[in-house]
Amino acid sequence: MKINLLMILTFLLPDLTANIVSAQDYTPEDGWRDAQIAFRSDKSPVAQQRMEWWHEARLGMFIHWNPSSLAAGEISWSKQFYEDDGDSLMPNPRPDPGFPGMHEHNEWLSWFKPAVPEEVYDNLCESFYPAMFDAGEIVAQAEEAGIKYIVMVAKHHDGFCMWDSRYTDFDIMATPFKRDILGEMAGAAHKAGLKFGIYYSQRDWHHPDYRPGSMAQYNEYMRNQLTELLSNYGEISVLFFDAGEWKTWELWEGDRLFRLAYSLQPGIIINDRCGVPGDYSTPEQKIGTFNKRRDWESCMTLTGFWSWHGFQSEVIPWASCLKYLISCAGGDGNLLINVGPMPIGQIDPREASCLRYVGGWLQKYGESIYGTRGGPFLPGENFVSTYRGNQIFIHMLNMPDSTLFLPAIKEKVTGAEVLAGPKLTFLQSGKGISVQMPAGIRPDPVVVIRLTTDKDISEE
Repeated sequence: MKINLLMILTFLLPDLTANIVSAQDYTPEDGWRDAQIAFRSDKSPVAQQRMEWWHEARLGMFIHWNPSSLAAGEISWSKQFYEDDGDSLMPNPRPDPGFPGMHEHNEWLSWFKPAVPEEVYDNLCESFYPAMFDAGEIVAQAEEAGIKYIVMVAKHHDGFCMWDSRYTDFDIMATPFKRDILGEMAGAAHKAGLKFGIYYSQRDWHHPDYRPGSMAQYNEYMRNQLTELLSNYGEISVLFFDAGEWKTWELWEGDRLFRLAYSLQPGIIINDRCGVPGDYSTPEQKIGTFNKRRDWESCMTLTGFWSWHGFQSEVIPWASCLKYLISCAGGDGNLLINVGPMPIGQIDPREASCLRYVGGWLQKYGESIYGTRGGPFLPGENFVSTYRGNQIFIHMLNMPDSTLFLPAIKEKVTGAEVLAGPKLTFLQSGKGISVQMPAGIRPDPVVVIRLTTDKDISEE
């Protein structure tokens, strides 16, 4: 008598009987059901398994780029205002679907400047010729930075498409460049072995059907474009929506979007910005809080802006970028660090330098980041911790004068050392762990301490 694997797992995991177990039998409907569940442990085994590579990666690259870089203004948002008299801005009068008369974020005036008149913004594509663009070079820079996946903007709120779409003329083929930039980036990432994802905004301030009364037609347009994106560029590992975290999924017919995505790319993971939890949360311009039940990814910039704002915009020190990464990993999340390529098609050399330094640090200390979990100690002002197996990594952001005090853990500590440095003296009791710090060691920009235990760290 043959025993069906699904029957065995159903017996062993009765609380998962409502979820499909076999990846072979996992359907788009199962994917949509999982997308409406927030916590990882409550999702089906298939949904949990498809996130494994993402947990291992920890660091991704976000790319915000389109013809708006020519104006050195914020992508899409600098189009939110049609006129700027130096003191006040006239907002885009077009209402947002579902919120008639609402003008999004019109209190953030300084962030949108320089405001670009509509007739100028929508015609920037006629001058967009990134002659120095080389997808292989950008991917190589990502690899050097220790980045494991890339998410590129295919269409932002302004509606411009960075690929050759048959459903609009407002795309890369309307530029003198006439090369499928998204396709070249996908090909280069795949060749290098990096995971590749696509950002697609449901907003579209260019499409005539993006308005109350014609959303059904617009949603059909979105599905057609997503079919192109998920059919023509090989494996797509991430779909990053951007508009629905504060609106209901019904506005976008999100159930159909998710089913479509899973039918074309069964292994894809999808974020929380389509009105349902999806696979993970996306805190923006802030580090997520410690959370081991709900997957999350902080989306951070190097300049405070998403797209290129010219050389007058300062780039953060590389140590700050590294601390973003360490803090994300210590909170059990990922970092998606953004770059905004220049109009010529290259990453700003200051941003590239920052990422290169991070990559150099990861070459030495990457074992404390990649494939780890956040904890077992909660992040604090002075340190954050990660762990893998029977090893705990303490990332010291500020060094104590002589002794590091850590909370108690169940496991017995058998050794302590500075990573790539000296062994340390420690004392463990039921009250906690005391680690003696040798004189002269200071964060540069961090010191990593490794504790080894007699068994794997408890996941509880």
